[in-house]
Order: sequence, then C-alpha cells, then structure tokens
Amino acid sequence: MQRRIAALVLAPLLLTAGCGPIEGTSGQPSTPSLPASSAPIATASSPPGSTVPSGSQAEAAPCRTIELKISVQGAPGGGAAGSQYNWLVFTNVSARTCSLYGYPGVARLAGPAGPQVNDPLNHMAATTPARVVLAPQAAAHAVIQEGHPAAFEPACHAVDIAGLRVYPPDETAAVFVPFTERACSAKGVNGGFVAPIEAGLGE
Repeated sequence: MQRRIAALVLAPLLLTAGCGPIEGTSGQPSTPSLPASSAPIATASSPPGSTVPSGSQAEAAPCRTIELKISVQGAPGGGAAGSQYNWLVFTNVSARTCSLYGYPGVARLAGPAGPQVNDPLNHMAATTPARVVLAPQAAAHAVIQEGHPAAFEPACHAVDIAGLRVYPPDETAAVFVPFTERACSAKGVNGGFVAPIEAGLGE
C-alpha cells in the first residue's frame, strides 16, 4: 500500500517536470527573422570530402565577415525581360562550420572607398529566409535583381560602378566586392533588390 501511494504522488511531479519551456537561440536582429528553434534549416552543398557533423545545423554559430569569401557571378539564365540577375556568392573559407540567415546588406560603390551610388538594395520580400549551414569551403548565394538602366532614362543618370559593399547578415564589418556595371545614380530610381541567402549554387 505504501509503494502504491508513493507512485501516485510521484506521477504528477514527473509529468510537471516534462512541461517546462524549451529555450532556443534568439532570432537574428537585423533581418525579419524567425527564432532559431523554428527557422527552416538548409545545408549548403559541401565540396568533396567535406561534411557537416550530425547535429551541428542547429548549433552552428553565425559566419563572421572574416570567415567568408564574397564574390559576384552571373545568375543562371542571366535575366528576364527588363531585368538582370546576378548571384552574390558566400564561401566559407574558415576551418569551422558556420551559418547564415537572412539578407545581406548591399550597396553599389563608385570605387573601393566609395562614394556610394544610389540607395542600398531593397529586400526581396517574396522569398522566405532559411538558415543556411556552411561546412568549410561550402558556398551559398543571394540573388540580386536590377532593371536595365537604359529603361529608366532620362531619370536614371547611369554611371559606371566599380563594385559592391557587402555586409553578411548581422555583421557590422563589410567587404568591397569588385563588380563593374552601369547603374542608376539618381536616388530611388531602379534601386534593385537582394534576396535572402540560399544554400548551394544550384539553380
């Protein structure tokens, strides 16, 4: 009888112990983010011989600017009627697995030290961000969309740019990425858009 009473007393305590809140990593502050515990996770394609350890997706710390090589390449297909597309490519050059989530900050520059041309690119809101886990030497990309400057003249005042100033998500250190093109210099005219970072370099 005493054993039966003890079991009845302990049962509610055990049930209560399993109902506490589950703490997760807070969301990224500079992007319209989801908490890390609920954000979708995508693993970037890894180069041969490179793997993402099991269970590391949820724990991978954000990639720092110094850990990334950032470059620009043409998007598959190049563009559509009235628009041109490029990829901003982020390669993890560090020895650890890290993650990226959300939108990079992107602005056009007339030279490595500026000045800035037009406004920074706007966020492409149609795509939902997902947390991208990068193994060492793996890459991810963000789509850049711009209109053809000639279609916006005479208000555009097109000029040559020398590159892009890029901030990885939630980083305060930027890098200059060489990239030459014609862009509208008039603020608010053909400002362009950048999408959230996506895993891999596939179409």
